[in-house]
Amino acid sequence: MVRLTTKDRWVFEPYSLEQRGDRDVPLIYLKEARWRTIRGSTGYFVNIPTRPSQYYPVEFNHNFVCWTEILWNAPQNRWNVDRPTRPDYRCDIFEDEVRTAGQVGPLDEPPRTPTPSTDEGDEAESERTNPTIESGIPGNTMEEEGLANLAESIHINPPMATMTTKTREQIINEEIAHIRREVTEEINPHTGHRRVANIVDDEAALRRATGPDRADPPSGGPERLPELPPI
Repeated sequence: MVRLTTKDRWVFEPYSLEQRGDRDVPLIYLKEARWRTIRGSTGYFVNIPTRPSQYYPVEFNHNFVCWTEILWNAPQNRWNVDRPTRPDYRCDIFEDEVRTAGQVGPLDEPPRTPTPSTDEGDEAESERTNPTIESGIPGNTMEEEGLANLAESIHINPPMATMTTKTREQIINEEIAHIRREVTEEINPHTGHRRVANIVDDEAALRRATGPDRADPPSGGPERLPELPPI
């Protein structure tokens, strides 16, 4: 029995993109595509050693679960999506490999940079400021006693306003995160990219509804990439 691919069901018509898509393809659909920066362009590429340029740009269409071949159109300053990837790209996705939205598994996301631990630095600082802990050398007893008396004489009111603001900020951030998850699930029916453009607008609207009035952040157009082939 012949296994059909997603491109076999797609009645393809060429279209164009103003910018390349994000790094958000499920790992099960990645095939031979890899996220790279080649000749000033960042996005997914396929390595084809038998061809003159070796690396060829591709874009994933989330609507049709299919990889496509793209070319830079310098006169019109955009990317042309010419066709689904051909066999030598090794990016075919078979129909029995397609999963529903909740079953695709992890995405090909940028690696996260771990936050360096400060435990050792804190411990060294503690030893410098408390010499009696390890060395047994007594500190300045009279100075410490004076500081203790001064601290007892100072009455500090609890920062209720700060606590209230922090709680309010946490609620806002949770709502924004919820909106962000919902928006990123939408797919542009024309380009096949996940929609992320409305996140800023929804965040600004939420902050207006839950907090003091603020001016909306300025909107800017997408940054366009330099021309391919080599600059």
